Amino acid sequence: MRCIASQKAGSLIVKSGSAEEKMKNRKRIITGLLSVVIVISLAACSADKQKAVFDKNKETPDVKMESDEAMLPDLPLYSYTWGMAEFLDDSFYDEYMHDNGQRFQNLMSFSEKLRLSDELIFTPFTSNQVELLNLVAPDQCMVNYGTDFAEESVYEIDGEPATAVKALQVTEKLFDLFPLQVAEGREFTDSDYDYLSKGRIPVILGATYKETFSIGDTFEGYYIFERFTFEVIGFAESGRVFYSSSDGRPVPYDRYIIMPFSSVSEDSEIGRIILLQQICGLITDENGKDHALKQVNEWLAESSLKDWIGQINITGDSLRKVMQYYLK
Repeated sequence: MRCIASQKAGSLIVKSGSAEEKMKNRKRIITGLLSVVIVISLAACSADKQKAVFDKNKETPDVKMESDEAMLPDLPLYSYTWGMAEFLDDSFYDEYMHDNGQRFQNLMSFSEKLRLSDELIFTPFTSNQVELLNLVAPDQCMVNYGTDFAEESVYEIDGEPATAVKALQVTEKLFDLFPLQVAEGREFTDSDYDYLSKGRIPVILGATYKETFSIGDTFEGYYIFERFTFEVIGFAESGRVFYSSSDGRPVPYDRYIIMPFSSVSEDSEIGRIILLQQICGLITDENGKDHALKQVNEWLAESSLKDWIGQINITGDSLRKVMQYYLK
């Protein structure tokens, strides 16, 4: 299994023009995906452990305020929802990233089965940082805010000042589980998900960014390893939350750049990375976890990815069980 980079370790980056250093940066992004995928690593967490983390965090005033407000609605779907993630061995991963494109096409087929299924609901989403260029971001939006590594969120990319900030890549299905209200501007439309070839990404910003940006503003930054122009189309209502596995509790959308999870239709390096991310997220099946895993394995086999069976895992505990302390 390839090494999973921690979020704090992955934040200190100085990009250069050399092919070797760019490849290191790409490897950092690719192999760091699972460490920040939302709710994927929750299987080992019990409600008591979550409560202990919560009580410990109360010692920090900022965390206490955030945690006290970060309560989730007790939706029935939480009882039938689990995390799903890929844990490809290095050999499988290298083959996928470097073959003639057949594995990419196979994964496209599998992803489509997940997306269009009537058997279950799959919600892909993840958290890849965005590296803002030539901007001063609110401190609390930086990936290492509140830690001893805060200074590592600021560095240079090819001589330009950069700041690593928190970002979510989502589809509308996420908001069925963790409702988000747009307080100003507009929501995502279907066309917003098609941006890889356009180089321009529409974003909804958390309320913390209200003092920094306005509707219609644009800014430059890196997503994965490519440079994009980001356009502000809306601001999220303050206080709405999602469950963050990296924080071990619900956290507000307030401090995040919220991006549409790009549609992928053509084979490319960034397309392969994003498509692999899109089989990570949350899976909802009222027939139970075992039924969901059986269905996933059948689709892998049908998509000529039978050897990936066992490389795609579903967590043991339901979403409701791992976060029941925070439910209203």
